[in-house]
Amino acid sequence: MNDRTIRELQSALPWTAHYHRDFRSSPMTHKDFAHALLHVHKAGGKLAAIIDEAEHGGFDWADPAKRADVEKYIADFVICALRMATTCPDGQVDLQRAVEQRLTAKNNQLAAVAPELRAVERQGPR
Repeated sequence: MNDRTIRELQSALPWTAHYHRDFRSSPMTHKDFAHALLHVHKAGGKLAAIIDEAEHGGFDWADPAKRADVEKYIADFVICALRMATTCPDGQVDLQRAVEQRLTAKNNQLAAVAPELRAVERQGPR
């Protein structure tokens, strides 16, 4: 598989159908968006269960099968974000642009507080 930009992934998203006829016949304009959001929560719950297992009984992160589950649920977040951006009820979101703008904003916020954070780090634990 070739490395692709977010925009390329969004434009090539194959996941578009295979829903029950009741779902497809619903007049809700946000049904596809909401369904992708449901899957975000589902993947988040699966990862939360993995973290809970790690905190209470241990989780073998190096086990290839367990690692595959973690990778699958993280990938589901990205796929669902692509789907939500494609099916936003008031028009498609350019996810590439949105992610780049969000990263810039977050980095600018961090840069603004970095001197203060460094001063706190130099003070050490209280």
